[in-house]
Amino acid sequence: MRKIAFFLLATVAGLVGLFSYRTSLGEAVPRPGQAVPAPQPTRFADGQLVDGTAVPTEYGVVQVRVTFAGGRIADVATLQVHTVHEHSLVLNEHALPELRRRVLDAQSAEVDTITGATATSRAYLDSLQSAIDRAHLA
Repeated sequence: MRKIAFFLLATVAGLVGLFSYRTSLGEAVPRPGQAVPAPQPTRFADGQLVDGTAVPTEYGVVQVRVTFAGGRIADVATLQVHTVHEHSLVLNEHALPELRRRVLDAQSAEVDTITGATATSRAYLDSLQSAIDRAHLA
């Protein structure tokens, strides 16, 4: 009987330790309702820079800045991108330039996501669409 009680107590102690373990990912992801500050957009005479909203994902925050010139999307720069996992860094090296190319070709946020980087792609395109929306209101 003592052995059973010991094993039950050890099991409970192990489960408490397991479920109370905190990973570093928790600090990188904004909590629901937590505001993510966005830099103020800057305007230039020959073009307009508009920052998209910072879009939180399960891996971190993604935000873009769009340069408009002549009524077109002239460039897209990434302001924030999640760098929590090494795997994310590898995917971002491929996904971000490809998303930029697709957006500049389509002149729209209506492009396909990158396979393997779906969360990053969706956040990138959501931030881009918010910048496009802001530019039309300005």
